[in-house]
Amino acid sequence: MSTVRSCRLTLFLLLSALAWPGGLFGPFGLSAQQGVVGGVVVAAGTLEPLSGAQVAIVGTNLGGLTNDAGRFLIEGISGTEVTVQVVLLGYGTTTVQATVGVTNLRISLGQAVVMLDELVVTGTAGDTRRRVLGNAVSSIDASATLTAPVENLGDLLKGRATGVVVTQGSGVAGSTREIRIRGRSSMQDRSDAPLLVVDGVRVNNRLFGNFADPAFSRLDDIDPANIESIEIIKGPAAATLYGTEASNGVIQIITKKGSAGPAVWSATMRQGAGYFHDAADRIGDFYGEGPSGEIIQHNPIRAEEARGTPIFSTAREQFYNLSVRGGTDAIQYYLSGSATLNDGVTDENTSDKYNAQFNLNIAPSSKLRISTSTGLVINRARFPDGFNGIMAGVLWGTPSSLHTENRGFYFAPPETLIEAYQNNHNVNRATLGISVEHNTTDWLTQRLTGGMDFTDQVVSRYTPRLGEFDSQFFSPREAGGSKTVDREDVLYKTLEYTATASLRVSQDLTSNTSGGFQVNQRNIRFTEAEGEGFPATGVGVIAGAGTYQRGRDDFLENNTVGVFLQEQFGWQDRLFLTVAIRADDNSAFGEDFDLVYYPKVSGSWVLSEESFWNFDWANAFRLRAAYGESGQQPDAFAALRTYEARAHPAGKPTITPSASGNAELGPERGKEIEVGFDLALLNDRVGVDFTYYDQTTTDAILSRNVAPSTGFAGNQFVNVGEVTNSGFEVGINALVLDRPDFDWDLGVAFSTNDNEITKLGIDGYLYTGWTTRHQEGYPVSSFFAPILVSAEMDADNIAYNLMCKDGEGGTVSCDDAPYLYTGQPGATLEGSVNTTVTLFDRIKISGMLDFQRGQAKYITDRWNRCAWQLSCEINYYPERFPVIDAAAAQNGGWYDFQWTTGVRSDFARLREVSVEYPVPEAWAQRLGAASGTISLGARNLATFTDYPGLDPETMDLTSSISEPNDQVIIPPLRQFMLSVHFTW
Repeated sequence: MSTVRSCRLTLFLLLSALAWPGGLFGPFGLSAQQGVVGGVVVAAGTLEPLSGAQVAIVGTNLGGLTNDAGRFLIEGISGTEVTVQVVLLGYGTTTVQATVGVTNLRISLGQAVVMLDELVVTGTAGDTRRRVLGNAVSSIDASATLTAPVENLGDLLKGRATGVVVTQGSGVAGSTREIRIRGRSSMQDRSDAPLLVVDGVRVNNRLFGNFADPAFSRLDDIDPANIESIEIIKGPAAATLYGTEASNGVIQIITKKGSAGPAVWSATMRQGAGYFHDAADRIGDFYGEGPSGEIIQHNPIRAEEARGTPIFSTAREQFYNLSVRGGTDAIQYYLSGSATLNDGVTDENTSDKYNAQFNLNIAPSSKLRISTSTGLVINRARFPDGFNGIMAGVLWGTPSSLHTENRGFYFAPPETLIEAYQNNHNVNRATLGISVEHNTTDWLTQRLTGGMDFTDQVVSRYTPRLGEFDSQFFSPREAGGSKTVDREDVLYKTLEYTATASLRVSQDLTSNTSGGFQVNQRNIRFTEAEGEGFPATGVGVIAGAGTYQRGRDDFLENNTVGVFLQEQFGWQDRLFLTVAIRADDNSAFGEDFDLVYYPKVSGSWVLSEESFWNFDWANAFRLRAAYGESGQQPDAFAALRTYEARAHPAGKPTITPSASGNAELGPERGKEIEVGFDLALLNDRVGVDFTYYDQTTTDAILSRNVAPSTGFAGNQFVNVGEVTNSGFEVGINALVLDRPDFDWDLGVAFSTNDNEITKLGIDGYLYTGWTTRHQEGYPVSSFFAPILVSAEMDADNIAYNLMCKDGEGGTVSCDDAPYLYTGQPGATLEGSVNTTVTLFDRIKISGMLDFQRGQAKYITDRWNRCAWQLSCEINYYPERFPVIDAAAAQNGGWYDFQWTTGVRSDFARLREVSVEYPVPEAWAQRLGAASGTISLGARNLATFTDYPGLDPETMDLTSSISEPNDQVIIPPLRQFMLSVHFTW
């Protein structure tokens, strides 16, 4: 372990030590007394303690959450007998009678497949029961995955929410996943990511990276160990209250909170390993001509292993977490510190992340509750250089240089690339939030939420002054060293006020009227600096560059102000109607664009509680429907007329026209209808969740050419396009078997998506990349290429008479062939199968298989190696392959054949497997612990695909909409993890 890493780990341990038992939070422990009710919530059958369960005293505002040991304690109770209600995601609602003063209640929760009374906070003006909502909200109990093989937010979402497609772009340590909800709703690059909210505060989820480099996102700063639950709304039908910026869905993260009772400590340690499995066979052999014209067959992976310098090593993965939660009825706290220390499979890749979370809930009175949330992140990572990294050196190498210092690699051996390209990514981040809720009267509740999220991100690319051996592979200028530093400071600010009046109009009719305002601000400051030519080895700052120095900075600001009003009626607590309207103004709108209005209407009907419901086989059934609108604002300066600074020939500064702007530019406007139902069958053993959605993005923003006569060069952003997405989402959960020593739960989820550009607003099409375009009647950023159907081979195995489809049912010479549709970048079908088997009420075996179909991408590996570098077997032995493939390889450098363009990348992957064993109580007590769990997990164990490239899921996420490709990217690793978790 390096000195730097040791120092950071020491800081993490010091942070954890601040909260050691008997320290800062020791005095909060309480013993049983009058005016309280306490106990433990366990799972029926297994008797496993359940954390995060909502415990409430019916008829009052008193309640809380169970801690990691499943315990709760509620104070300030009057009377002698009370009704205690317990609700937990995935389990039924249970009520029990309790005597005030009792603190040893044991409440068992049975599993439930439909949770109509579960509280939901996302997309509503306040905490709302699920039965009231007319739209679908996916919920994930993150605390249940504590010992699962989950490392980041993308892993946590993958396969656990229908309609949410998570793409694991690479196997580089610290790299991100792409998250997309219900298809691609925008034609703007990188503008269809969902809105991310943490404890009511909007936070940074920006994707960062350059073409072919590993992408990283601020989504991954969040430690899953600090997440209590996740709620996802999937489109405009439910996003009205979030307004502009929410048309791509909303992911709301609720972090863990404290609970009344003695301090409960939790410690988790995870040790793991990841590796690039079957690298030699998957990368394959390279071919080339030797000095005498002989054909050389070479496998760089096996050759370097035989040499004693293996290219890929086993990546070590470590995770350490220590947390404490507890408090009284008046004040509850949660404090956590964690360290995630991961190495990549090459020495050019490490990722160290340190998280701290401190949440405090204060209730000065029964009418006032104050909640604070503080998250801190330190992230230090080194990433491979895409075009100059080891993977590029392997994939672009040729055997013709085997007997040189290159050893068959692209332009330098791996050890030189590690020394010459040092790409570091450093992040310091703080997220702060405070929410004040005041129950002003029995019928009026007010809530004020404010917060900020600040990210200081520095990305540096450093080439030191190279020594004699390494410098031979570079020009004198490159060998002299260089450094580029990009700094991005991003500040999000959130202020929201909501008031809700709850009235019972009659015995059957209730009314909830909510209104409020939101102010959201995003500031981004860019600073760039670069320098070349270091005078000596060891110099690593730009100020020390002797031949060239340059710097610049810039600043962007985006502000949104919105007001909303919502009315919700309920009839006999089973028929609900909600109507809402929101008005927004955004600083990126054109000066002639007025306010934008987003309406919403939804309904929910619990038919199974009607008197006419007589179906014993269906014990719960709810119909729901919703219509809503939301939006996506333009880029910060897209509407403005701008000028660019230039140097005048006389040496004075001047300006020249840059962008013409558009005073009428407004947001992209998402409109969505969704209908569905929730159904519980066979005495709550089978649950079905069905949703159909139809979404249209109108006023889609496109960039079109400006007439030179205007005096402005380049393009202008205009609202002219239209994109549609439609499909259905199905989730089925079943308790297949429930025996004394054998339980089997099974979950199947899948969704479809039909994406189409229905209006482009210009003639023809728009190029988005080399082989992709926006074109009416086709999905966003679809692939187009000549489709080769036949060819002939001459005596020298050279292809001729290449014929392609003519688009009208016939063929034409490929020289004159049109570009035809070959595929789309988004999946048309995705889903997962989750299963859990519990043996002897103790051993839990879980697994997940997920799949995607319909998506395509560009196989840059095949194109580079076989069409340009001519280092594939097909280039030297074309007779071994189908004629059409040999013809494509020989001519693919000049034609964008479907052989590499728009190739289907369907797959199914055994994503997760884990075995969990609760430590016997006697063993745990020897360690002074109340309970413990040991689990062994694995990820990416097997992949089922016909995709001819390295991996069907590998993706350059920085260009996933403009030109999806798998260029020089390490594929997802096969991982094994051992986790140990104890509570005290």
